[in-house]
Amino acid sequence: MTTHPIIRPARPEDCDAIADSVRRLAADTASPTVPRISGATLKAEAFRPHPHVHLWVADAGDRLAGILIGVRTLSTWRDAAGLYVCDLWVDGSYRGARLGEKLLAEAARAAPALGLGFMKLEVAAQNVDAMRFYRRLGFRALESDTLWVLERAAFERLGS
Repeated sequence: MTTHPIIRPARPEDCDAIADSVRRLAADTASPTVPRISGATLKAEAFRPHPHVHLWVADAGDRLAGILIGVRTLSTWRDAAGLYVCDLWVDGSYRGARLGEKLLAEAARAAPALGLGFMKLEVAAQNVDAMRFYRRLGFRALESDTLWVLERAAFERLGS
């Protein structure tokens, strides 16, 4: 670790590096899926009027040391909009520097101005270190909920 990263909202010129960081996250977690997100998609979604995608980075000067990608969501049960954290990643050489916590805290600080009242995320069942990290910050697992996904082919069939 050569520099203390600065936590800040992402800028359009960060989007390619953010997309690369998502691929590094997949590699770090040995995901069988290769993320297809592009910098162009991130830029289009996060830097349009009234964006639903929000991006924060840990800027180490010459590279990104961490990222947080969040998507605006709505909970009818909470009667509130919230931030769904899609991706939170910290470069291995910065682990232990609390960058993940700092990225989440920056998103939480920005939440009132964005009209957001809660945060939620998913953790892979085998990622016990991440679960321990999120519990320490006050997140709680909703054992009553199970995530279900309708992938593209089935989604298209449903709509046809």
